[in-house]
Amino acid sequence: MSLDSPDKLPQLLMRREHLRDLPRAATPYGFELRRATPEDEESLARLLLSVFGGTWAADTVRRTLTRSPDVDSVYVVVRGYEAVATASARLDPQAFPGEGYVHWVGVSAEYRKRRLGLAVCVRVLERFAELGCEGAVLETDDYRLDAVRIYLGMGFRPAHRHSHDAERWDEVMRHIGRGEEHRKIG
Repeated sequence: MSLDSPDKLPQLLMRREHLRDLPRAATPYGFELRRATPEDEESLARLLLSVFGGTWAADTVRRTLTRSPDVDSVYVVVRGYEAVATASARLDPQAFPGEGYVHWVGVSAEYRKRRLGLAVCVRVLERFAELGCEGAVLETDDYRLDAVRIYLGMGFRPAHRHSHDAERWDEVMRHIGRGEEHRKIG
């Protein structure tokens, strides 16, 4: 299976077993990290559309994120009035009891490599700790190698939940130069 041809497989799961010793992540000068407000919905839609494609619009952001009953909070990094990075704190106690779910992480292509994704994800993890969660999970795609590197650096580890996950993680780790270390964690 090739990283650039996702064949309708479920996303890969990553898990951070605890919320202790969170990494530090400063927001660079000229950017502000904060909780999203209704005024950010148009800007969030533009950001998510640019990162993920699809049909993102302000009403989609409201329905999926800012007013969704399973999303505790949406965080944005803004430059001026424009959202340039985002991540959401989602709770799904049936699927992931005791864990928070890092949801819809995205950084504008223009602002990548500035650690904005790390900053917004760390804020989401801090929120989970405030809520009393024990750990956190996230789902990602095989081809999002830069994101996987960031998640590994934040203490997330590959989790195997399907028979094909070991093979998929082998390929992802090979592409990012991490070998088969995920097989030890499982």
